[in-house]
Amino acid sequence: MTFFIIMFSMDKIVVIDFSGTLIKPFVAEQANLKRYEILGIPKPSEKEHKKLHGTKKHYDIIKEFISNRYGIEDDMKINFVQNYDGEIKLPGKDVKTMIMTDLFRDCMYLVAKEYGERIYTEDIIEALKVVKERDYKLAIVSGIRTDIITGVLAITKCPIDFDYIYGQDPVLSRDNNKQLNEKLAKQGEIVYIIGDKLSDLEPAKGIGAKAIFLKGGHPTGGEEQFADYVISNAKELLEIIN
Repeated sequence: MTFFIIMFSMDKIVVIDFSGTLIKPFVAEQANLKRYEILGIPKPSEKEHKKLHGTKKHYDIIKEFISNRYGIEDDMKINFVQNYDGEIKLPGKDVKTMIMTDLFRDCMYLVAKEYGERIYTEDIIEALKVVKERDYKLAIVSGIRTDIITGVLAITKCPIDFDYIYGQDPVLSRDNNKQLNEKLAKQGEIVYIIGDKLSDLEPAKGIGAKAIFLKGGHPTGGEEQFADYVISNAKELLEIIN
């Protein structure tokens, strides 16, 4: 008898963060300032604004203004139609998050339309094209809503065809670690994670991937000590991912 052994090779996956890594940090900053203007929030200094983006502490400021402007309180219950499968009831705190991220989506689209391909980090598109040619799959994993990510990619006519995109839902209930471990890891072997802040990179250790810190985004501290590689520009990716 003749036996045949079929070998299946897993796809090699490179994960990249969206805001501050794939796209320049000014995009989210500009979108947030537009959101501040809509809500009547006083404009922070440039330094403070960058710091808020890294820590996401501006979320609390925005939600407070949403409460004041729209009259939505955390303990309210509001019903939403869920396609044709009935209704879902959300607490007021989740509705505030949805309003907050809806406004951010609208403003991100405006910035994307205004700047086009200039939103992308210098040389990142060219580098990722080469990474794909080297037979890696590309994935975006981000704390930003999926409709924001895919909308911005479409508006700017991004030339990269990403194989996987894992973003947030409208109430920001998804956990990036879980998405990496339970969803993306089933698609193949995650070998590199590229990000601009520590929270982007931390999941790498749990899944045996190498963490690449790309300077210039919204770092929160500790990135250089944690990362396996530290790079100042996207071209350096090609020296690591070979």
